[in-house]
Amino acid sequence: MSSTKDFSCIGGLEKHIRIVKEMVLFPLMYGEVYAKFNLRPPRGLLFYGPPGTGKTLIASVLATECSNSERKVSFISRKGSDCLSKWVGESEKKLEKIFSLAQQSKPCIIFFDEVDGLAPVRSSRQDFVHASVVSTLLALMDGLDNNSEIIVIGATNRIDAIDPALRRPGRFDKELYFPLPCYSARKEILSVHIKSWKQKPTQKFLAYLASKTLGFCGSDLQALCAEAVMCSIRRNYPQIYISKSKYHINERHLKVEKEDFLKARQNIVPASHRVVVAPIKSLSARIQPLLQEDLTSILSRLQVLCPVGMLISDNITGKAMSKSNGCPRILLCGNDDSHTRHLGPALLHTLEHLPCHILDVTTLFEETGKAAEEAMIQKIKTARRTLPALLYVPGVLTWWDLVDEIARVVFTSLMRGLDRSVHMLVLMTAHCRHTELPTEIKGIYDDNRGEVYEVGLPSSQKRRSFFKQLFLNGGSDDLSDCSSQGMFY
Repeated sequence: MSSTKDFSCIGGLEKHIRIVKEMVLFPLMYGEVYAKFNLRPPRGLLFYGPPGTGKTLIASVLATECSNSERKVSFISRKGSDCLSKWVGESEKKLEKIFSLAQQSKPCIIFFDEVDGLAPVRSSRQDFVHASVVSTLLALMDGLDNNSEIIVIGATNRIDAIDPALRRPGRFDKELYFPLPCYSARKEILSVHIKSWKQKPTQKFLAYLASKTLGFCGSDLQALCAEAVMCSIRRNYPQIYISKSKYHINERHLKVEKEDFLKARQNIVPASHRVVVAPIKSLSARIQPLLQEDLTSILSRLQVLCPVGMLISDNITGKAMSKSNGCPRILLCGNDDSHTRHLGPALLHTLEHLPCHILDVTTLFEETGKAAEEAMIQKIKTARRTLPALLYVPGVLTWWDLVDEIARVVFTSLMRGLDRSVHMLVLMTAHCRHTELPTEIKGIYDDNRGEVYEVGLPSSQKRRSFFKQLFLNGGSDDLSDCSSQGMFY
């Protein structure tokens, strides 16, 4: 188990901690309140999201919280693969033994990590053993009474691989999504990992480091702090690599400097970037004089298009009601491709708190033998499971003529089928003027409601500002990085 003491030692997951307390701890500790008002406590909770985002960490801290409460709550933790056996019927016996043990030691929490290995989707291609295990798990969860004081928690990063029969009220009552941490969450996580250090980096540098670790999960940030310590040791004590005996290291005088964090940042590749790299990038200082005004205008328009509470970040807040009949959407078009190369990634950077799902020519054809319309349907389904979310469709015309008529009809039908109750921002870019777009794409966006933003050529004043700062700074691409780093030394 983790050495974490309580929930206060977890950063960036306040909402998840509150939901876990309401659904898991409170029914077990205050069962009499639920009984008085005839409330049915939940039977199950499913954690899902990218690897390293804190699913297992929340469960391990929950076990510690259960043992520290006045009313002792038992905690049983198993990996999904631990319950499987090569002998026929042995896996079912292990499951029954776990639930029997929970009945004897209730109130109890049963935690299945990597539950997709225990209860995969049953199909004709699946063998009989796995189907029998899934059926046994369903029967055991259905056998729990409303007041059985037993709650089952599952964790997975492959929610599509779980049998759909488990994902209904009465079994896993609520599904809790763990996204990649946003800027404020990354700052909190870094603060937690350096809390025990005697000589801590400044808050200003932590804020800078959080802004430069986009796409890092909690495990990546923990590895970043560990790598920074190792960089400090390499810098101060290079002798340990050539010394055959144990070299004495004075940990009291060992200080992790800012340069160690910056070097560690270069040495770590985030787990999310090892699978797919999202085109998320802020506007560079060199390009800001040309496009900063357009970016501000687009963000102001999104405040009107998006529902309340959807655009919550450091820069914008959703205070206006949506005027659209469908889900919030905006189309960036124009002959200049700056909206695809610069404005689109900058919007994703500003809205990084929203889970981003990309639908482009690469995702449509990345799997051999899979039809384009099938990839579209799968992408929309995935995005709808993580609401509120952001669907990014860059360069729609790059694949529009490559797919057949069926895929086009499926795409337009999916877009029109997203009503205003679906809090999914659809951001699309097209490298042409609005009048030159195909009729099907025009019909998705309503120009009268402000859903179309045409990016024009920069004015003479913008061009003058661009060349002025370019000549003053010598044409460096990393102006913002250099100036930001200079602030902290």
